[in-house]
Amino acid sequence: MNGKERIQMNVRLDGHNDLYEAVKLEAARQDTSVNTFVINALKVALGWEDTESPPYSPTPPLEAILEALAPRLDKLVEQKVNERLNNVGELAA
Repeated sequence: MNGKERIQMNVRLDGHNDLYEAVKLEAARQDTSVNTFVINALKVALGWEDTESPPYSPTPPLEAILEALAPRLDKLVEQKVNERLNNVGELAA
């Protein structure tokens, strides 16, 4: 394990789905893992020197963007379909 002690911290983001998706998207944009991104964000918040920051990547990979947005888009499409079906049902009644 690289001689590093493994420490785990679980964080619940209940009610903060947008924050979670933004973290995933930004980590992908920076071509790093969510874990590394969060560690670096915590270091910055504490005023510690950020020594593991990956190089800036101006263009995120399309696959990463789509993966981050897919659950949100699925939910929106489902809502719209249900609204349309309800409208059709109301018109038929």
